[in-house]
Amino acid sequence: MNVLLKEIFAHKPNFVCKPTGEELLLIPLKDNVADFNQYLVLNQLGAYIWEALNSSITIDLLQEKILTEFEVTQEQLYADLEQFIPELHRFTCPK
Repeated sequence: MNVLLKEIFAHKPNFVCKPTGEELLLIPLKDNVADFNQYLVLNQLGAYIWEALNSSITIDLLQEKILTEFEVTQEQLYADLEQFIPELHRFTCPK
């Protein structure tokens, strides 16, 4: 999963973020223009994960950061990340 995090981070500059209350719209840029035909809506945790992505992030460090900020069990968090990170990767790193 660390590889997926690194690849997502590498593609971060290709997206613009627009906060909408408690959610964050993740909008891809195509030719330096926002493509509103496709976007991803991130909830508070998803937005936190997006903001936490950096060149040195690991899944262990990400889990540690989330556990200090959100009320969630480690088991539930791991299950959620196992599902969310690949979905975020599919959206941000198109083939």
